[in-house]
Amino acid sequence: MTLNVGRIALLVIIGSIATLPASRAQDGALPGSNGDFEQRMQRIVDGLRAATAGAPPMTLADRMNALHVPGVSIAVVHGGVVEARGFGVAAVGGPPVLPETLFQAASISKPVTAVAALTLAQAGELDLDGDVNLSLKSWKIPANSFTDRSKVTLRRLLNHSAGITVPYFPGYPAGAPVPSLDDVLNGAPLWCRDLNRFEPSAHDWFALCALANTAPVVVDHEPGVRFEYSSGGYTIVQKLLIDVTGKPFPTLLEELVLKPFGMTHSSFLQPPRKNDAPMAATPYRATGQPVPGGPHIYPELAAAGLWTTPTDVAHFALGVVRAWTGRDASVLSQTTAIQMLTPGLGNYGLGPIVLGVAPHRRFLHAGVNDGFVSLMTMHENGDGAVIMTNGDQGGQLADEIMRSIATEYDWPDGQPKAH
Repeated sequence: MTLNVGRIALLVIIGSIATLPASRAQDGALPGSNGDFEQRMQRIVDGLRAATAGAPPMTLADRMNALHVPGVSIAVVHGGVVEARGFGVAAVGGPPVLPETLFQAASISKPVTAVAALTLAQAGELDLDGDVNLSLKSWKIPANSFTDRSKVTLRRLLNHSAGITVPYFPGYPAGAPVPSLDDVLNGAPLWCRDLNRFEPSAHDWFALCALANTAPVVVDHEPGVRFEYSSGGYTIVQKLLIDVTGKPFPTLLEELVLKPFGMTHSSFLQPPRKNDAPMAATPYRATGQPVPGGPHIYPELAAAGLWTTPTDVAHFALGVVRAWTGRDASVLSQTTAIQMLTPGLGNYGLGPIVLGVAPHRRFLHAGVNDGFVSLMTMHENGDGAVIMTNGDQGGQLADEIMRSIATEYDWPDGQPKAH
């Protein structure tokens, strides 16, 4: 599922991996790696930090075991260079995590989608502040008293202020029927959703409902008035981009964002291509048991559908920073990037959360799908990190790793706080 970052801050590893020194667990080192980074990474994984300063450091292997997180992939950006390492295993009893191992990015899909929408807006194909119903074709946002007072715009959809329902999507178990995008937007009646809560071993409920497993995507308060995290809003963006360009969403995102930013191991295809499947991590529940059947399918691509690596997400974030600081306008102009990274309601820009004041601003986003948790943060000076895990308790682990990285690289924020 995809969740608000505020909810994120919320198997046993096989012995041969958990007890290896970091230099052995870092299989798949990227070309060009250097001894300085290796030493820094060793200190990071040996010194995970609790939220409070003064607490004793923890080791990555111990925390992975305690939290039932079998695999972790980490990319660090420093001085414009991306370095990555994998730890643990992609599946219990299976191959080690490599920098090329694929994870579901969950809600980190949203800022990637936002860049695609913004490239179309700066090209004049979309209006950031116009009524999106004027551009939607086969499906329209249902009109009501709220939309009579204020319209749903692309800007409001991107910064979660459009008054749209459905905060997250749970995805569809492997082997279950997957609804169309219009069916997701139209939603399932309440009795169908109640049946879905019981997770029957057979998918009889789906045969009865033949629709989505979430509520209809509608406006439930006046657009532009308050922040309310909405994966449903990004599903409207997905529909909008398809309608305006006439292209399949995965193809469009590859053209507009993935290729230009050098995201060579990324795709919005759900499920992933067969030749990519062997590189995909297996998701695990908090109990240490694998998600039945493997990764869920998410037809809500814009909100939760990206398969990727921390290295690719780091290149994406670095590309956005370069546009933001006026160093590279090949994808986004600096003017567009500034709009993207100007915080509004809920500290959300057009896609990511934006925090801090110059020269120490940063943007971030997290993601949670069933059995996958990820975290991305990037500072305006080009330092940042991306952490991806294949365990439901990976959010706590990612926070600890991020604090250790912040301490090692002396970031201006993100380090443990004193009492």
